[in-house]
Amino acid sequence: MKTSRQETGDRRQGKRVISLPPVSCPVPLRLAAAVVVWVLAASPAQAALTLSTDHRSVFFGRMQLDEEKTLAEQGGYHNQITCSSTNGQAWYLKVSVIQPLSSGGHTIPLDAFRWHVISTSGSGTLTHPREFSAFTLVPQLVYISTPAEASGQSVTFQFRYQLRIPEEQPSGSYSTTIRFTLTEML
Repeated sequence: MKTSRQETGDRRQGKRVISLPPVSCPVPLRLAAAVVVWVLAASPAQAALTLSTDHRSVFFGRMQLDEEKTLAEQGGYHNQITCSSTNGQAWYLKVSVIQPLSSGGHTIPLDAFRWHVISTSGSGTLTHPREFSAFTLVPQLVYISTPAEASGQSVTFQFRYQLRIPEEQPSGSYSTTIRFTLTEML
């Protein structure tokens, strides 16, 4: 394990949290956005749910006021998430942010920071298949697995991220944390 990553576990809930180092997005007038990706899932040694990410940083670079930027560094996507389960039950992938993009006392509205799954290897149900969706503080349902996907088959998801800087946004270095959750409960 790299020293820039932290892992913690909770055996009662069968979850593992992986956090990545923060990323920054410098914008003119020192307006910047940084994002950390967290993953919550069962550890293979503790349970049959697994969730991993390619750990690519979410970095928007310098942005102008009222500019919109979409991250897709790997061709059509930016991050890849992989999920699997051997519990024989349907599982659910969810996504949220810990807080709005923040810098000091200023925040960028949640609806300005969005995610989109552009591709999946699974045959289950994508809940937002053709659109960008605004991040929320409450975990949003991304995917519902099929019964066949509960037998250890890995399912990958390729995510894009989009950020629009509001016209009147104060300059600063903004940051937040994206959290992916894999669970067997809605």
